[in-house]
Amino acid sequence: MKKTPYRFTAQKAPRLAKNFFAGRRSEFRKKMPANSVAIIVTNPERTRSNDTEYAYRPSSDVLYLSNFQEPEAILVFTKFKGDNRFLMFVRPKDKMREIWTGIRFGTDGAKAEFGADEAHTVEEFEKVVGPLIDQADQVLYRIGRNEHVDARFNKIWSSSQKPLGNPEEIVHELRLFKSAEELAIMRHAGQISAAAHVEAMRLSRPGLYEYQLQASMEAVFKFNGADYPAYTSIVGGGNNANILHYIENRAELQDGDLVLIDAACEYQGYASDITRTFPVNGKFSKAQREIYEVVLASQLAAIKMTKPGVRLMDVHQKSSDVLRQGLVKLGILPKSHLTAEGEQKALAAWKKKNEKGAKAAGSKKAVEPLRLFDFFMHGTSHWIGMDVHDVGTYGTRSQKGKKRPLMAGMVFTVEPGIYISKDETRVPAKYRGIGIRIEDDVAVTATGYEVLTAGVPKEVDEVEAVMAEGRAHCEHVESVFAGTFRSR
Repeated sequence: MKKTPYRFTAQKAPRLAKNFFAGRRSEFRKKMPANSVAIIVTNPERTRSNDTEYAYRPSSDVLYLSNFQEPEAILVFTKFKGDNRFLMFVRPKDKMREIWTGIRFGTDGAKAEFGADEAHTVEEFEKVVGPLIDQADQVLYRIGRNEHVDARFNKIWSSSQKPLGNPEEIVHELRLFKSAEELAIMRHAGQISAAAHVEAMRLSRPGLYEYQLQASMEAVFKFNGADYPAYTSIVGGGNNANILHYIENRAELQDGDLVLIDAACEYQGYASDITRTFPVNGKFSKAQREIYEVVLASQLAAIKMTKPGVRLMDVHQKSSDVLRQGLVKLGILPKSHLTAEGEQKALAAWKKKNEKGAKAAGSKKAVEPLRLFDFFMHGTSHWIGMDVHDVGTYGTRSQKGKKRPLMAGMVFTVEPGIYISKDETRVPAKYRGIGIRIEDDVAVTATGYEVLTAGVPKEVDEVEAVMAEGRAHCEHVESVFAGTFRSR
């Protein structure tokens, strides 16, 4: 059998050098107001049950500026005349605690390994930062990120009530634009996640459970050095695919159903985000293929238009237009809905006619006609970076919608979908219970785009070929094991 090319080849994993973070801190300080102090805190630890905690994940802003991954950390920046310092507040070295929970960098490590000009233990925060606040004309601190630090900050800020700004407005604008080094890491994360999706395709068959496909994918993440899943994995078979954020993943996969998988890894602090939908048994039915190809055409058209100057609302409009045309062609939407304007006019006319008729007859309103929103109820895109739904504004405050022009270095998802509930009686029976989404991560380049997650197939024939190869391999392994057991 001819092997498909979708394989992840191990390679030297990209990493950001120490001086890379120093450059980021320099850019951050340049954008701080004169004579100010900025304070950025990491996430608190969270109890899972009794005396155990959830796996710890630091604040993305702290990672962005320092790559420091221990809990309780606080970063402080000063921008005074002749006094520009980077201070870190960290947990103290503690031999007994380190036996239980791991080695700590301490204050010496904060300076040697993470570039701090000064380092103090977290207990010294008020004593050291209080005088800095008194000296500043403005303080940058975001209330609400860490309740424990908020209480400590208020003790030293409340007496002076210096003007309060938000450091995230600076950091998040910086984070929106990815450098070549960051894109290399995101590309690597996308390759790992793509390999995991291929593994799920190869493994899929009726009788497995959603959580087994989830387990196969997350094993690929970890085996290839990913830090965590970038978000809670979604594995929805059959009608479960029509629940947008379905995470139970406990149902048995049925012959003749599709399975939608929205799952990806985080690598070196950067997220990937991929969705693929494929037939549990490896073969699309005619109806499934018809809906799938509408979604795929929508996604490809939206990706193709990506370049500097285009807006995410334009990407969404293109995606929606192609979905409309496809659903009209299949007879799911009426011909009047070929455009958004046509749909609005048709619905307005129906509403006017129905209200007039209902008033005359004294009856209830009839069931409202279908519209695109009934099948595609979410946006096409969101920023992606250190957070899967990443920070960065989509437009100015005076603008409505995602009107910010794209620029090189921005990275976003393209994820159209069609979701038809099994209970939607206004749609032909053959299409009911079909939920399909296709999602990739797209980086804007100087002249166009790069798909960072291209390592997983999405053309129907390619998907079916990967699944057939996987089925053949599994059947071969099963036959070998069966023969081994029989020989004993």
